[in-house]
Amino acid sequence: MKALFFSLALMCSATMVQAQSNAAEKAPAANAKLEKQYDYLKSSSNTWQGYKVVKISTLDNFWRTVQATVDAKDKKLENFEAEADAKLQEARKDVAAQEQQLQTMQQNMKQKELEIQQSMHDITHISVLGIDLPKQFYVLLNSGIILALLIALGIMAVQHKSSKRVANEKRRAYDEMELELSEYKKSARERELKIKRELQTEMNLVEDLKQQIASLKKQPQL
Repeated sequence: MKALFFSLALMCSATMVQAQSNAAEKAPAANAKLEKQYDYLKSSSNTWQGYKVVKISTLDNFWRTVQATVDAKDKKLENFEAEADAKLQEARKDVAAQEQQLQTMQQNMKQKELEIQQSMHDITHISVLGIDLPKQFYVLLNSGIILALLIALGIMAVQHKSSKRVANEKRRAYDEMELELSEYKKSARERELKIKRELQTEMNLVEDLKQQIASLKKQPQL
């Protein structure tokens, strides 16, 4: 009986050694997928009453592989997050640049609109003595001023003509008065000369009378 038990134990040990040897030959690489390494871990371990007997070194290797895989995933995730953050920052910069460009374009459009409005204002307005006036109003104002000047000139021409006529009439009246005055002076002078001659004649007569009286006085009385 003991010999039989020893034989069975020896056969089991040989089977386990053979299985471990076959498993060692089929061990996956360290960079193999976790699923393949997990399958290898199950297949390479012994089963006892529903449990798996795993070597500590094999379990440590699997844990290191798990940690390396998790670290690689974390590193990849960190790189992805950093890349995503970089892309997000770049996108934000692009959006800010586009917003700045849009603001610049809007400012340029406003400036162009102001320039167009100023050009239209310059076309439709004119500055006179520092006063900004619409050209249409300026034309109407000039037309009114010219019309008023023409009316004033016409009135002045009529007044000048009337004044000239009055002046001519006054000149004619003055000439007539001067002629009458000259004739009156001439007539008065003639009358004066006549009166002087008559006076001289009378004076001569008086002198003759005086002489006659004197001569009579000198004659002897009878």
